[in-house]
Parts: sequence; structure tokens; C-alpha cells
Amino acid sequence: MSTQDAPDVSKAWIITYTGLKFYHLNPKVEMVCVEDIAHSLAQTCRWTGHTRFHYSVAQHSVYTSLICPPKYAFDCLMHDASEAYLGDMNRPLKHFTEAGPAYLKIEEKVEEVIFKKFGLSFPMHPAVKEADVQMLYAEKAQLMNVREDTKYEARKWGHDETPANIHIERWTPRRAEKLFLRRFEELYKEK
Repeated sequence: MSTQDAPDVSKAWIITYTGLKFYHLNPKVEMVCVEDIAHSLAQTCRWTGHTRFHYSVAQHSVYTSLICPPKYAFDCLMHDASEAYLGDMNRPLKHFTEAGPAYLKIEEKVEEVIFKKFGLSFPMHPAVKEADVQMLYAEKAQLMNVREDTKYEARKWGHDETPANIHIERWTPRRAEKLFLRRFEELYKEK
């Protein structure tokens, strides 16, 4: 990439819900706000929106924090927080296309800043990924219209297909935001 083709760091920013300026390529701790995270994740639908009803990343995060070992509950709640600033890129696009590596590089920078802000370990503990995958399979079973030709094969993903033992309810974005913030307050106090 020539210097002409280099990304313009000064132009790669968004205005957050609370009015902050967030620079994707040069994130700083002071740009991160839990209210922005909760609001954005509550309005961001999982599964690229192809679910039977609106199911947000915030709701997914709350559930993930409930099914993991208590020691990792806060990490699980915050595991997708970077999506509040970057959007949610679906798993196949992120891991099996050329778009993925560029996204993952930026995602890692943003995650580092968010985790630093809230005192989380970086990188995430494997227990977080395990709970996330269990939720993925619970979501697939309860929210998706899966046909025989659209079933995942576990060996392709390299994960156990055991779904989380949780009943997924229909939450509004407002409820998801409220419950995410409530869970955040509960777990952040314990840190």
C-alpha cells in the first residue's frame, strides 16, 4: 500500500449515542462509554438480522454473562463491546473472506482500549469463547429457520455444537439496553 492509499486516520470516526467522537483507527480510553456500548448493541441485531424477531447483541451479551463461570461473567458481558463502534460482522464473512483480516485488525485495537477502560483481561479467556459458542447454537436452534441444507457442520467450525441451556425471550431494544446496563453495574461493582 502506498502512502496515497493509506487510510486517513483523521476521517475514520463516528459520533456515538452520547455525542462522543470515536476514532476507529486510533481509539482512546476516553472515547469509550458504557452508555454508548449498551445503546448501540441493543439496536444491533445478531445473525445479520436474519432472526425470527429482533435479537440484539446486547441481549446475547447478557445471556452469555449468565451461562459462563461467574469468574468470567463481566468478560462475557463485554465480549462484543467493540461491535458498538464497528458494527457486527457475521462469522463467515469475518473468518472466511478477505474482509475478515482487515476487520479483525481494527477490532483488536478497539477491544484492547475497551478492555483497558473497564479493567478486563486481554486477550479474552477461552471460557468466554466457549460461552459465546454455546449461545450461538442456542440462538441457531431458537431463532433461525434452519433447513437441512443450511445446517452447520461442527467439524467446519471446530466447536462443540451443544447449545446453552437458556430460553431466549423477545426483548425490545430498550429492554436489552436497560438490562445490559443493569448487568454491567452489577458485575463492574464486583471487579
